[in-house]
Amino acid sequence: MKKKIYKTKLPALAGVFVVFVMMNSSLLAQNEIKSDNTAVEKKQPRTAMLMKQSERINQKFDKFFEKPNPKVATWLALLPGLGQIYNKKYWKLPIVYAGFAATGYFAFSNRSYYIDYREAYICKVEQEDECENPLAQAYSENDLVSLRDYYRRNMELSFIIMAAWYILQMLDATVDAHLYYWQIDEETILSVQPAIDPTAFVGKNRTGQPPGSTNTFNGVTVSLRF
Repeated sequence: MKKKIYKTKLPALAGVFVVFVMMNSSLLAQNEIKSDNTAVEKKQPRTAMLMKQSERINQKFDKFFEKPNPKVATWLALLPGLGQIYNKKYWKLPIVYAGFAATGYFAFSNRSYYIDYREAYICKVEQEDECENPLAQAYSENDLVSLRDYYRRNMELSFIIMAAWYILQMLDATVDAHLYYWQIDEETILSVQPAIDPTAFVGKNRTGQPPGSTNTFNGVTVSLRF
């Protein structure tokens, strides 16, 4: 009876096993790399996110201040000085605030004097000789009335000028924003020339009219060519 002999190819099986192990290890390595990348993305520092947000905000501010919009300038000018800042005319800020400071000083100082003389007049009329107010003792009723009215007029005038200054700074911001889009080239010429008729001062001028008549040509001519 013959014995069967089984032959095994060990080198081939070993090669297949090695290839299978290498493929599994490469797949595991790829999965680990992907998991590491996702973990890094999830653990992104907050500072980087804040930097991106700040860059976006800066870009929006640059677009906002790039070209002045007259409507935006008018709305911002409701708060004095913001319209000039929006138009990048920073040199106008001292003028704006100086106008408000001057008119405010005169308005409130005149208001203080007005109240003092009004109270002195009331004290003098109601209490007569018993009034201890120093102004009432120093002035008569007519003088107190005139002084009271004087400071009241100055107070009202100061507040009116303050309101006019407020409107003026708004108009300045709006007009300045409009003029940003007005192009001035070399062909735009503004000329100011005196217009004097020498014969208007002696005898009759060239029109045959006496000196000082409405047909004389004395003054200044302003012309704008564009």
